[in-house]
Amino acid sequence: MTAQTRIRHLAATLLNRESPAKLRAYASFDEALKDSDSYEDPALVEIVKEKTKRYRDSLATDAARVIESRQIVQNLMVLSYVDPQQPLDVLELGGACGASYFELKQLVPNRIRHWSVVETAAMAAAGRDLNDDPSLSFHADLVAATDALESRQLVIAQGVLQYTSDPLSVLETLFGLGFANVYITRTAVAGVDAPVFTRQETDLASHGPGRLPNAPAGKSSQPLTLVSAESLFAVVPANYELVFKFVESDDRVLSIGERRVNVRDAGFLARLHAQH
Repeated sequence: MTAQTRIRHLAATLLNRESPAKLRAYASFDEALKDSDSYEDPALVEIVKEKTKRYRDSLATDAARVIESRQIVQNLMVLSYVDPQQPLDVLELGGACGASYFELKQLVPNRIRHWSVVETAAMAAAGRDLNDDPSLSFHADLVAATDALESRQLVIAQGVLQYTSDPLSVLETLFGLGFANVYITRTAVAGVDAPVFTRQETDLASHGPGRLPNAPAGKSSQPLTLVSAESLFAVVPANYELVFKFVESDDRVLSIGERRVNVRDAGFLARLHAQH
Protein backbone atom coordinates (compact mmCIF):
# COMPACT_ATOMS: atom_id res chain seq x y z
CA MET A 1 0.00 0.00 0.00
CA THR A 2 1.46 3.36 -1.06
CA ALA A 3 1.63 6.38 1.23
CA GLN A 4 -1.10 8.10 -0.80
CA THR A 5 -3.34 5.04 -0.54
CA ARG A 6 -2.78 4.86 3.21
CA ILE A 7 -3.76 8.53 3.54
CA ARG A 8 -6.97 7.96 1.54
CA HIS A 9 -7.74 4.88 3.63
CA LEU A 10 -7.24 6.81 6.89
CA ALA A 11 -9.35 9.74 5.69
CA ALA A 12 -12.18 7.43 4.64
CA THR A 13 -12.11 5.70 8.00
CA LEU A 14 -12.16 8.96 9.96
CA LEU A 15 -15.07 10.26 7.89
CA ASN A 16 -17.01 6.99 8.26
CA ARG A 17 -17.17 6.51 4.49
CA GLU A 18 -16.27 2.86 4.72
CA SER A 19 -18.48 0.12 6.05
CA PRO A 20 -17.92 -0.15 9.81
CA ALA A 21 -17.43 -3.44 11.58
CA LYS A 22 -20.77 -5.09 12.23
CA LEU A 23 -21.94 -5.37 15.84
CA ARG A 24 -24.59 -7.76 17.00
CA ALA A 25 -27.97 -6.39 18.07
CA TYR A 26 -29.62 -7.86 21.15
CA ALA A 27 -33.22 -7.83 22.31
CA SER A 28 -32.25 -6.63 25.79
CA PHE A 29 -29.32 -5.58 27.96
CA ASP A 30 -29.53 -8.86 29.89
CA GLU A 31 -29.19 -10.81 26.65
CA ALA A 32 -26.09 -8.79 25.73
CA LEU A 33 -24.71 -9.26 29.25
CA LYS A 34 -24.99 -13.04 28.98
CA ASP A 35 -22.77 -12.82 25.91
CA SER A 36 -20.18 -10.54 27.59
CA ASP A 37 -17.42 -10.65 30.17
CA SER A 38 -18.75 -7.56 32.01
CA TYR A 39 -16.79 -5.26 34.30
CA GLU A 40 -16.66 -7.94 36.99
CA ASP A 41 -14.02 -9.82 34.98
CA PRO A 42 -11.19 -10.47 37.52
CA ALA A 43 -8.48 -9.98 34.89
CA LEU A 44 -9.94 -6.60 33.90
CA VAL A 45 -10.23 -5.48 37.53
CA GLU A 46 -6.61 -6.43 38.24
CA ILE A 47 -5.36 -4.55 35.18
CA VAL A 48 -7.30 -1.40 36.13
CA LYS A 49 -6.01 -1.63 39.70
CA GLU A 50 -2.35 -2.00 38.68
CA LYS A 51 -2.53 0.71 36.01
CA THR A 52 -4.21 3.11 38.44
CA LYS A 53 -1.53 2.45 41.06
CA ARG A 54 1.21 3.23 38.53
CA TYR A 55 -0.65 6.32 37.33
CA ARG A 56 -1.18 7.61 40.87
CA ASP A 57 2.48 7.08 41.74
CA SER A 58 3.66 8.81 38.56
CA LEU A 59 1.44 11.82 39.29
CA ALA A 60 2.79 12.06 42.83
CA THR A 61 6.40 12.18 41.63
CA ASP A 62 5.89 14.57 38.69
CA ALA A 63 6.66 18.15 39.72
CA ALA A 64 5.04 19.56 36.58
CA ARG A 65 1.27 19.58 36.22
CA VAL A 66 0.61 17.89 32.90
CA ILE A 67 -2.68 18.25 31.03
CA GLU A 68 -2.84 15.49 28.45
CA SER A 69 -6.37 15.53 27.05
CA ARG A 70 -9.47 17.52 26.21
CA GLN A 71 -11.30 15.58 28.91
CA ILE A 72 -8.99 16.86 31.64
CA VAL A 73 -9.49 20.45 30.46
CA GLN A 74 -13.26 19.99 30.57
CA ASN A 75 -13.12 18.41 34.03
CA LEU A 76 -11.00 21.30 35.30
CA MET A 77 -13.47 23.78 33.86
CA VAL A 78 -16.37 22.09 35.63
CA LEU A 79 -14.51 21.97 38.95
CA SER A 80 -13.63 25.67 38.64
CA TYR A 81 -17.28 26.51 37.89
CA VAL A 82 -18.86 24.58 40.77
CA ASP A 83 -18.68 26.30 44.17
CA PRO A 84 -15.27 27.89 43.48
CA GLN A 85 -14.99 29.36 46.99
CA GLN A 86 -14.83 26.07 48.89
CA PRO A 87 -13.45 22.52 48.65
CA LEU A 88 -15.83 20.12 46.93
CA ASP A 89 -17.58 16.94 47.96
CA VAL A 90 -17.85 14.76 44.84
CA LEU A 91 -19.70 11.54 44.11
CA GLU A 92 -18.45 9.67 41.04
CA LEU A 93 -20.48 6.90 39.47
CA GLY A 94 -18.23 4.31 37.87
CA GLY A 95 -14.92 5.85 38.90
CA ALA A 96 -12.99 2.55 38.69
CA CYS A 97 -9.99 2.74 41.08
CA GLY A 98 -9.98 6.53 41.40
CA ALA A 99 -7.84 7.70 38.46
CA SER A 100 -9.87 10.90 37.96
CA TYR A 101 -9.50 11.81 41.61
CA PHE A 102 -5.71 11.33 41.58
CA GLU A 103 -5.49 13.32 38.36
CA LEU A 104 -7.48 16.30 39.61
CA LYS A 105 -5.88 16.23 43.05
CA GLN A 106 -2.49 16.70 41.41
CA LEU A 107 -3.72 19.50 39.12
CA VAL A 108 -5.79 21.45 41.67
CA PRO A 109 -4.52 20.65 45.20
CA ASN A 110 -6.98 21.34 48.04
CA ARG A 111 -9.91 21.70 45.62
CA ILE A 112 -11.51 18.41 46.71
CA ARG A 113 -12.63 17.74 50.27
CA HIS A 114 -13.90 14.22 49.65
CA TRP A 115 -14.31 12.10 46.52
CA SER A 116 -16.61 9.10 46.85
CA VAL A 117 -16.59 6.43 44.13
CA VAL A 118 -19.45 3.98 43.60
CA GLU A 119 -18.47 0.91 41.59
CA THR A 120 -19.10 -2.78 41.16
CA ALA A 121 -18.27 -4.81 44.26
CA ALA A 122 -15.09 -6.19 42.69
CA MET A 123 -13.82 -2.82 41.47
CA ALA A 124 -14.67 -1.09 44.74
CA ALA A 125 -12.71 -3.73 46.65
CA ALA A 126 -9.73 -3.22 44.32
CA GLY A 127 -9.91 0.54 44.86
CA ARG A 128 -9.97 0.18 48.64
CA ASP A 129 -7.04 -2.23 48.49
CA LEU A 130 -4.72 0.29 46.83
CA ASN A 131 -6.03 3.45 48.50
CA ASP A 132 -4.39 5.20 51.45
CA ASP A 133 -5.92 8.66 50.89
CA PRO A 134 -8.52 9.62 53.52
CA SER A 135 -10.14 12.02 51.06
CA LEU A 136 -11.04 9.14 48.72
CA SER A 137 -13.43 6.28 49.42
CA PHE A 138 -14.91 3.38 47.46
CA HIS A 139 -18.38 1.90 47.74
CA ALA A 140 -20.49 -0.74 46.05
CA ASP A 141 -23.70 1.01 47.06
CA LEU A 142 -24.95 4.39 45.85
CA VAL A 143 -26.51 5.35 49.18
CA ALA A 144 -23.36 4.52 51.14
CA ALA A 145 -21.24 6.46 48.66
CA THR A 146 -23.49 9.49 49.04
CA ASP A 147 -23.60 9.24 52.83
CA ALA A 148 -19.78 9.38 52.92
CA LEU A 149 -19.96 13.03 51.84
CA GLU A 150 -20.54 16.04 54.08
CA SER A 151 -22.50 17.82 51.37
CA ARG A 152 -24.05 17.12 47.98
CA GLN A 153 -22.20 19.50 45.70
CA LEU A 154 -21.27 17.53 42.59
CA VAL A 155 -22.08 14.12 41.12
CA ILE A 156 -20.12 12.89 38.10
CA ALA A 157 -20.75 10.09 35.61
CA GLN A 158 -17.84 9.77 33.16
CA GLY A 159 -18.30 7.35 30.27
CA VAL A 160 -20.48 5.05 32.34
CA LEU A 161 -24.19 5.51 31.59
CA GLN A 162 -24.04 3.61 28.30
CA TYR A 163 -22.76 0.54 30.14
CA THR A 164 -25.87 0.31 32.32
CA SER A 165 -29.08 -1.51 31.44
CA ASP A 166 -31.15 1.70 31.51
CA PRO A 167 -29.09 4.92 31.21
CA LEU A 168 -32.13 7.17 31.54
CA SER A 169 -33.31 5.50 34.74
CA VAL A 170 -29.80 5.69 36.22
CA LEU A 171 -29.66 9.39 35.34
CA GLU A 172 -33.05 9.96 36.98
CA THR A 173 -31.67 8.28 40.12
CA LEU A 174 -28.66 10.60 40.13
CA PHE A 175 -30.89 13.66 39.89
CA GLY A 176 -33.07 12.24 42.66
CA LEU A 177 -30.12 12.40 45.07
CA GLY A 178 -30.45 16.19 45.11
CA PHE A 179 -26.87 17.17 44.30
CA ALA A 180 -26.38 20.85 43.52
CA ASN A 181 -24.60 19.98 40.27
CA VAL A 182 -24.87 16.96 37.96
CA TYR A 183 -22.01 16.48 35.48
CA ILE A 184 -22.46 13.88 32.74
CA THR A 185 -19.60 13.31 30.31
CA ARG A 186 -18.43 10.87 27.61
CA THR A 187 -21.87 9.36 27.21
CA ALA A 188 -22.45 7.60 23.90
CA VAL A 189 -25.70 8.81 22.33
CA ALA A 190 -27.20 7.71 19.03
CA GLY A 191 -29.72 8.67 16.40
CA VAL A 192 -32.32 6.20 17.64
CA ASP A 193 -35.96 6.41 18.72
CA ALA A 194 -35.70 3.62 21.31
CA PRO A 195 -32.77 2.10 23.22
CA VAL A 196 -30.47 -0.13 21.19
CA PHE A 197 -28.57 -2.94 22.89
CA THR A 198 -25.27 -4.23 21.57
CA ARG A 199 -21.90 -5.49 22.76
CA GLN A 200 -18.45 -3.94 22.46
CA GLU A 201 -15.15 -5.79 22.42
CA THR A 202 -11.86 -4.16 23.36
CA ASP A 203 -8.33 -5.22 24.18
CA LEU A 204 -8.16 -6.25 27.81
CA ALA A 205 -5.05 -4.11 28.30
CA SER A 206 -6.82 -0.95 27.10
CA HIS A 207 -8.83 -0.59 30.31
CA GLY A 208 -7.54 1.78 32.97
CA PRO A 209 -5.26 4.83 32.70
CA GLY A 210 -1.97 4.75 30.82
CA ARG A 211 -0.05 1.66 29.81
CA LEU A 212 0.93 -1.50 31.63
CA PRO A 213 4.24 -3.18 30.69
CA ASN A 214 3.75 -6.83 29.80
CA ALA A 215 -0.03 -6.47 30.01
CA PRO A 216 -1.85 -9.73 29.31
CA ALA A 217 -3.18 -10.28 25.82
CA GLY A 218 -6.81 -11.02 25.10
CA LYS A 219 -10.11 -9.28 24.64
CA SER A 220 -12.77 -7.96 26.99
CA SER A 221 -16.43 -7.49 26.15
CA GLN A 222 -19.20 -5.43 27.73
CA PRO A 223 -22.90 -4.84 26.93
CA LEU A 224 -23.77 -1.38 25.64
CA THR A 225 -27.05 0.55 25.72
CA LEU A 226 -27.46 3.42 23.27
CA VAL A 227 -30.11 6.11 23.75
CA SER A 228 -30.71 9.39 21.94
CA ALA A 229 -29.21 12.71 23.03
CA GLU A 230 -32.72 14.17 23.15
CA SER A 231 -33.91 11.53 25.62
CA LEU A 232 -30.81 12.09 27.77
CA PHE A 233 -31.37 15.84 28.03
CA ALA A 234 -35.10 15.31 28.59
CA VAL A 235 -34.36 13.59 31.91
CA VAL A 236 -33.10 16.88 33.40
CA PRO A 237 -35.81 17.87 35.93
CA ALA A 238 -37.55 21.24 35.88
CA ASN A 239 -35.76 22.28 39.08
CA TYR A 240 -32.38 22.00 37.33
CA GLU A 241 -30.85 24.35 34.77
CA LEU A 242 -28.76 23.03 31.88
CA VAL A 243 -25.66 25.20 32.24
CA PHE A 244 -23.48 23.56 29.56
CA LYS A 245 -23.98 20.96 26.85
CA PHE A 246 -20.83 19.17 25.72
CA VAL A 247 -20.24 17.80 22.21
CA GLU A 248 -17.35 15.49 22.98
CA SER A 249 -16.68 13.70 19.70
CA ASP A 250 -17.49 13.72 16.02
CA ASP A 251 -20.24 11.46 14.74
CA ARG A 252 -19.20 7.90 13.94
CA VAL A 253 -21.19 5.15 12.26
CA LEU A 254 -21.83 1.80 13.91
CA SER A 255 -23.38 -1.11 12.06
CA ILE A 256 -25.62 -2.80 14.64
CA GLY A 257 -27.56 -5.77 13.36
CA GLU A 258 -29.21 -4.60 10.17
CA ARG A 259 -28.97 -0.90 11.07
CA ARG A 260 -26.38 1.81 10.59
CA VAL A 261 -26.46 4.09 13.61
CA ASN A 262 -24.82 7.50 14.03
CA VAL A 263 -23.15 7.71 17.45
CA ARG A 264 -21.26 10.46 19.25
CA ASP A 265 -20.13 11.25 22.78
CA ALA A 266 -21.99 13.97 24.64
CA GLY A 267 -22.58 15.34 28.11
CA PHE A 268 -23.82 18.27 30.16
CA LEU A 269 -23.58 20.13 33.42
CA ALA A 270 -26.89 20.79 35.16
CA ARG A 271 -27.28 23.04 38.22
CA LEU A 272 -30.01 22.91 40.83
CA HIS A 273 -32.01 26.13 40.93
CA ALA A 274 -31.40 28.19 44.06
CA GLN A 275 -34.06 27.70 46.70
CA HIS A 276 -35.81 30.85 47.86
